Amino acid sequence: MDPIRIEKFQAMKRCRRRKQCFIPRLIQYLLTVSSLGLLLSCPLWLHPVCSCLSLFFSVSLPSMAAVMLSPKCLFVVCNVIVVFLIGESKLSRSYQSADIYEEYMKSKVKLERQAEDESKKGHVTDRALDEEDDSGGGEGEGMVAGYEDLDGEEEKDSSEIDKKATDFIARVNWQRRLEARSLLH
Repeated sequence: MDPIRIEKFQAMKRCRRRKQCFIPRLIQYLLTVSSLGLLLSCPLWLHPVCSCLSLFFSVSLPSMAAVMLSPKCLFVVCNVIVVFLIGESKLSRSYQSADIYEEYMKSKVKLERQAEDESKKGHVTDRALDEEDDSGGGEGEGMVAGYEDLDGEEEKDSSEIDKKATDFIARVNWQRRLEARSLLH
């Protein structure tokens, strides 16, 4: 670029900066003028403000503190907090335990169905193996391998279900212990 265009470009940048900085500078000047005006007029408003603050701190605040710290007010506030916390804990626990229990029951029914299917498949594969031994074919090995693959997947599912069931039982036992402790005290 030639030097004339660079100079024009820099001049345009400076002009844009000035336009963009106009509003922040205006706000800064207005705040400065208003602060100076408040400082110079403080003998007019300082005494009434100080008397109001001293009245608030010496008369109103102690009486509010006495009311807030009275036994009746503290009793009501504490009971509201306790009721709120109990309500929240029951809501969160009931949904979690119900979901876990329903999931456990669904998985238990699923496992029972799979066990029934396994027993039926087991009888079928035993018959197929007996027939293959008689005929000498090798197709039964594929059926047995497929059957073993299903067992591996079921074991993974059952281990997850067992873990969730154990966690659920531990939570129920813990909750019973807490209830027993609260009844004793």
